[in-house]
Amino acid sequence: MNLANKLTLSRVAVIPIFLVCVLPESFGLPEPLFPYLRSGALLIFIGATITDYYDGVLARRHGWITNFGKLFDPLADKMIVMTAFVALIEVDLAPGKPIFPSWMVILILCREFLITGLRTLAVSQGRVVSADRWGKNKTITQMTVIITALVFLAARDILSATGHWKPYFIEESYFARGQGIAHWLTLLLRVMMLLCVALTVVSGWVYLRKNWNLIREDV
Repeated sequence: MNLANKLTLSRVAVIPIFLVCVLPESFGLPEPLFPYLRSGALLIFIGATITDYYDGVLARRHGWITNFGKLFDPLADKMIVMTAFVALIEVDLAPGKPIFPSWMVILILCREFLITGLRTLAVSQGRVVSADRWGKNKTITQMTVIITALVFLAARDILSATGHWKPYFIEESYFARGQGIAHWLTLLLRVMMLLCVALTVVSGWVYLRKNWNLIREDV
């Protein structure tokens, strides 16, 4: 197995570790570890985005393009991104306000399943549905939203451990006009997520329009 494929597999291998780091409460881990774990989740996800770039560069540069890579490279990307989105439904910055509403994540999941099915159908007919600029921009947007959310979570846990979170971010604040800065951070993430969902849905429609002949029944 070449290095590009090993990098692809590494993104799948770190998913359980990433999940534990994002949701330490669900695994019964002690609260003093939360700042380290959430910071670790951020570093793992950034590392995954870097390997996503370099495995493609290595494959093209050294001629390591294989059927394994064609299948698992996009799947590995979707697995870690979808893991992050679903996990972050359970997490909040402001009490009672999840970072990402479930309906947004559901729309993204539906789009990814649909396009994955379209690519599978194309392969069965000897064709390749390659990523266009819409798909690439969608991926960049999704990763940007997730990294921003993980940065906020890691900062929240670090500030909580030092006793600086609640007095300035949860309770009434002059700058936040009584809402608490955590409310506005959550609102910012939801606006970013809304733009991400819109781009994800539009890119899915573009893929379908370009490749509609794959599923159209000839009369």
